[in-house]
Amino acid sequence: MKLIHSTAATLLALLLTLFIPLAIAGPGHDHGDTAPQATSSALPRFTAVSEDLELVGIVNGKLVTLYLDRFKDNSPVNDAQIEVEIAGSKYKAQKHGEGEYEFTLNDTLKTGVIAITATIQAGDLTDLLATELDLHTDESVPGLRSAWKTIAMWVGAGLLALLTLGVMVRFRQKTRRA
Repeated sequence: MKLIHSTAATLLALLLTLFIPLAIAGPGHDHGDTAPQATSSALPRFTAVSEDLELVGIVNGKLVTLYLDRFKDNSPVNDAQIEVEIAGSKYKAQKHGEGEYEFTLNDTLKTGVIAITATIQAGDLTDLLATELDLHTDESVPGLRSAWKTIAMWVGAGLLALLTLGVMVRFRQKTRRA
């Protein structure tokens, strides 16, 4: 009778181990030496700063949106003439909103480090801002295969623990009978 109870308890523990969701640290949550990878699809950006101005650019395919503000008080610059040299071509940005300017590239940008130069004329202020845009492809995104390996490892460890528990129960039953 005791053997039936211990076998039923072992099977119940086995079933609970298999069906309880595992708390596994996924990619970016392991707090290891590697930096977590971004999971969103943020658009490529560049910034250029001088003593007077700050320029932020966002590349969305062929459309480049520029945000221009004064460095000291972060107020938008609305009356600027902006000429941008990017990937060997020159573009004149058109005012689109408050402190916002846009232009369209001739071709989509290639991967790699791209030098960007912006010449800005705002009233009596003339400034030359230079920066780089680092475009790269997402080479390695942790896949499903590594997640399954981790789950299999935890299931195996759980089964080993259950087997050890079963052996301990059997040993205890034998010592009680003797």
